[in-house]
Amino acid sequence: MKKFLLILVSLAIVISGYSQSAFLEKKALSTVKTMVKPTPGVEKPYLKNTASAAENRDADIVVGNTKYDVQSYGSSPRHIWAWPDGTQGVVWTMGFESGYPDRGTGYNYFNGTDWGPIPDTRIENDRTGWPEISEYGENGEIVAAHAYPTGNILFSYRETKGQGDWQYFTLEQPSGVKNLNGEKGGPELVWPRICVTGDDKKTVHVICMYGWGGFEYEGLKSALVYSRTTDGGQTWDPYMQILDGMTSDDYSGAGADQYAWAVPKGDTIAFVIFNGIADGFVMKSTDGGDNWEKITFYESPDPFFDGNSGDLPRCGGGDGNNAIALDKNGMVHVAFGRQIHIDDTPDDNTWAFYPYSDGLVYWNETMDPLDTATITNDVLPSSWENHPLYLKGELAAYTYNEGNGQEEGDSIVGIADYYCSLTGMPQLDITYDGSGKEIVNIIYSGVALGYVNEAVMQNYRHLFMTRSEMDGKWSVPEDVTGDVYHLASECVFPSMMSVNNTFHITYQTSNIPGLAGYQAHDPVVNNIVYLPVSPLPTGIKQHELTGIKVAQNRPNPAVNKTKIDVKVPKGEVDLTIVNSLGQIVFTTEKVSNGNLMSFTVNVSDFSEGVYFYTVKTGDKSITKKMIVK
Repeated sequence: MKKFLLILVSLAIVISGYSQSAFLEKKALSTVKTMVKPTPGVEKPYLKNTASAAENRDADIVVGNTKYDVQSYGSSPRHIWAWPDGTQGVVWTMGFESGYPDRGTGYNYFNGTDWGPIPDTRIENDRTGWPEISEYGENGEIVAAHAYPTGNILFSYRETKGQGDWQYFTLEQPSGVKNLNGEKGGPELVWPRICVTGDDKKTVHVICMYGWGGFEYEGLKSALVYSRTTDGGQTWDPYMQILDGMTSDDYSGAGADQYAWAVPKGDTIAFVIFNGIADGFVMKSTDGGDNWEKITFYESPDPFFDGNSGDLPRCGGGDGNNAIALDKNGMVHVAFGRQIHIDDTPDDNTWAFYPYSDGLVYWNETMDPLDTATITNDVLPSSWENHPLYLKGELAAYTYNEGNGQEEGDSIVGIADYYCSLTGMPQLDITYDGSGKEIVNIIYSGVALGYVNEAVMQNYRHLFMTRSEMDGKWSVPEDVTGDVYHLASECVFPSMMSVNNTFHITYQTSNIPGLAGYQAHDPVVNNIVYLPVSPLPTGIKQHELTGIKVAQNRPNPAVNKTKIDVKVPKGEVDLTIVNSLGQIVFTTEKVSNGNLMSFTVNVSDFSEGVYFYTVKTGDKSITKKMIVK
């Protein structure tokens, strides 16, 4: 009933549908994101699971507009800052003119009662892009963006938020630098992310990329550098530092926007970086940036992957859209979109990913590192309930096709190009209920089944929220834009911050799927929307699948040892392995307490071939096939 033919849109705009050839022609994106060769096609029937219906919301609170619509090439920037006094500041990349010479930071402010007028000019004097906002000083605000053509990071700040003229300082790239062709002005400092610490809230920490388009910095063609100032940009210490663990001895470099800061907790600061194939890791400091610890959360099959080898088999990883948060104890939490990759063409500096990859992955410091065996290389797993991520409490969400106002049988008609998972663009926020129980909240942009623009035959993306009480169980995602006001809305690039019992959310929306910046359609006016969601959760209706859950053994094929994750009700659990002749070659039993458990089997003495393993508890059993080499 929601598959509307948008007559007004189709009359006003002629838009070509999704095609493989059109996607491959996006050469401009290859300079800022390596994944330029998608492999099309849904491989399995779509999932059928229930999800809660969203509460109807009021009409959109529009705080800004823009025709320039690429707000990020990866992780969503922090586009909103909410203060305890009930005020908020919102920023976004804004531009309207052909070619966007007017591009810069759009800004609006809520004074506790009203939003300001929708702006039509940027806050900077120079052309900029990709801003991020934070608190600054006793009662001020600061915005960082990269400036063109200077190649510097430009900071706009005010000592009193929402009032007065903007003041500026810069983080400048080294003078006299040339690229590998001997040309000046090749490298730039680009795509900044910031956080602010200190008793006076004036210590500004910056990470940004330096060196791309053929330029090397300390052996890296796309180095992520760290800088810090305590005096409003007069001095920087350190200046453009490559942290230990992030040198050319550790990985091949960063990707555009594939990193993000957590909101600091005192002197504890942390950022995440993950391009989806090379190692994914967190850099964490407990002393305000003087010393750093590297924490790897994804162990890559090729840590130095650069797209040139052509020998990467189909593997499970991430989509470059990463989120990070610190809880009150300083523990790191990470979320990213699950994505399947392959590289079978040598020496082309690109690789392929599967656009219909599904699943939102969660990890924290108490968990073992992820790998492709845990994430698996199934684009759309036939059963999430037996998937290693679900069994380990690391599957925060996937695409549902019942509930949230969606009807049984709704499916994907087509998807617009964002280079991310079907459940991507996450943002993390940690809250606590009245008893102090920790709750992990994730908002993300997911493909909404049943909400289709038939002029282009593509599903819209909506904003969904899911949460967990840190017990390995996640709530059914709620479509917070699944109401009558968003029947024909593309909702992307969310940013979220919780203050005063409310989630303060901002995002970009239009009535056409996809981005003009990715050449999906002609430029249109996009709205920047503010959405408050309250109250914060105090109890969670968890989404718990029932019965025996048995994951595929990993690795499979097995060589020396293999691991089988199992989740069953409390009681005795038997594992039996037979060969292709039906002969029992292994048997053992354990007692389940109702949580995730694992069997580790030594197969080094097994003959090569096909085996079958059966997990049984009570009168229920599941049998799966494994291969031993």
